[in-house]
Amino acid sequence: MTDQHKEQAIEVVKNICHVLHEKRYEDLPSCVDKMEWDNTEEIRECIQGTLEINDFDVFDEYGVPCSFKPQYEYHHEVMFFEYKDGSGFAVDYELTSGGDLTYLTLQLEFLYENGGLKRIFHTIDPE
Repeated sequence: MTDQHKEQAIEVVKNICHVLHEKRYEDLPSCVDKMEWDNTEEIRECIQGTLEINDFDVFDEYGVPCSFKPQYEYHHEVMFFEYKDGSGFAVDYELTSGGDLTYLTLQLEFLYENGGLKRIFHTIDPE
């Protein structure tokens, strides 16, 4: 995985976080090449339900500092996991709201394809 691949993946995470922040769930498919969880109404219901149950308003934009204490236990950054077969890599990003952890993780896959990356929305997974 090159630095350029990492930058491209982070840009996708930023775009998805922006869509989530603005609650435009129907725009999620425009951020990636493929949605493994493609029912955006189901995504909206799941995400809105989780936000409401936990008294969160909206997800933060990418890079908003996390107020989680103790700070050393949490690093607000994209986590990369290279596939051993060299086909690509996975990305996890822990979502926050108001600087607090929501205990939901954005999970994406990036596959090497035709000299570029195929961007795949895997899921938003409870921790």
